[in-house]
Amino acid sequence: MNEEKSIFVKIYDHVKGKIIFMDIDQVVQLMVANQMNIDFQIEALKAQAIMDRTFLVKNSKIFGGEGCIKYKGVDLCTDGHCGIIGNVDELKEKWKENFEENWNKIQKIVHETKEKIITINNKPIDPKYHLICGGSTENCEKVLGNKSIYLRKVLCDGCMNAPGYNESRVLSLEEMEKRLKTKTLPPTALDGSCIEGIIEDIKRDEEGRVVSIKIGGKVFKGIEVMNLLGLNSTRFGWKPIAFQIEMQGKGEGLGLCQYGANNMATRGKKAEEILKYYFTGVEIKNFDKPSINKPLTGRIIVLDPGHGGVNTEDVYGPTGLREKDVNLYISLKLAKKLRDLGATVYETRKEDIYVSLGKRAKLSDEVRPDFFLSIHQNSFFNDNISGSEIYHYRGDEEGETLGNLILEEIHKKVGFIKRGTKTAEFYLLREVKSSVLHIEVGFITNPQEENKLREEKTQDKIAEAIATGLIRFYSYG
Repeated sequence: MNEEKSIFVKIYDHVKGKIIFMDIDQVVQLMVANQMNIDFQIEALKAQAIMDRTFLVKNSKIFGGEGCIKYKGVDLCTDGHCGIIGNVDELKEKWKENFEENWNKIQKIVHETKEKIITINNKPIDPKYHLICGGSTENCEKVLGNKSIYLRKVLCDGCMNAPGYNESRVLSLEEMEKRLKTKTLPPTALDGSCIEGIIEDIKRDEEGRVVSIKIGGKVFKGIEVMNLLGLNSTRFGWKPIAFQIEMQGKGEGLGLCQYGANNMATRGKKAEEILKYYFTGVEIKNFDKPSINKPLTGRIIVLDPGHGGVNTEDVYGPTGLREKDVNLYISLKLAKKLRDLGATVYETRKEDIYVSLGKRAKLSDEVRPDFFLSIHQNSFFNDNISGSEIYHYRGDEEGETLGNLILEEIHKKVGFIKRGTKTAEFYLLREVKSSVLHIEVGFITNPQEENKLREEKTQDKIAEAIATGLIRFYSYG
């Protein structure tokens, strides 16, 4: 989020292999353009825009969402499973001479629905949709296995004339077996399965000869079938080698039916009426923007000033400055800054007491923070070694990203050199179930850094650097 109060979405472009940042309204424009027929009614397109914005608000990390489940550290990706996004160049190729007209239409739609999202109990919903429901939508539990109070079955006759409402497909048995990863028994002269409405009521004698059989609703003697079909014997079996499958509708049937929504718009229904029909009990509201003054609202942070008390193993600087004291000073200052920025902050200690590593981990697991920040000072036998380094657990990409941001800020604000983010197997990195950073702010054994760490203004700058790193991590601006 920048000074103009734009809200950015962090996207992984899987084709270019890089992360891009886009204003949330620009993303909604691309999503609507690629997810709904541009020739649909304005109110139907508006409903789609509100759904797409709801999806972004629900999933984007700046609003407290989990982000893309495939590519860590971003809000969504371009390879399809986060929804079809596309880009302007693809739309130019698709729409050709109609691009300007269609793009202006999309921009107008997104502008007129600006900041509107679908909520239930003041929280954004998961806005499911599909192309054609086939007569009714479906209850969530029948598709996903879990019940949702807003994804309930509703009748829908607005898609009956949609292209593709009824379709058929012929699949060979071999192809069905391959796709379903199954295998059916081979046919024999003495066996054949019932196929409802086609072959039923099969009676055989003790030698396996067909005595009678119903085919297509008509009963035949076995000898009749043998003669009429030119078979060699009444000992016969069967196995289909192809199936014609008839289908009605397109999609899993959850949420909004796009053709049904377009039909409702044709009949004069507004976007909000359409959405409230397909999503039971919802409200359409403007989303709450992340505050410029409190950009960490909704974030939970645990601060862990390392060591403490008599039973401790902290290190000393050349003139006797103790690590445990510097850690606590920085943590107390940082806690105040983070609370002022809107975060909920828990501290493993607020005074010079001993707290076991197990108790520190237990506190974190009870409150389930976004980040657990353990603050330390480094040491080395060579007092020329200096700088900041941060450790995270292997595979913690979010921790690595935040660590790099904090290192940049410490370097800018305090001047300590960046020694990099690294993986480690420290107890808290392993045992705490949240994302953990072990921050080695500086080398207390380095005389110059010890002098700086003793100064209150330096401690303030370090706390400010860590807070700024968190703001940058969540705002992308």
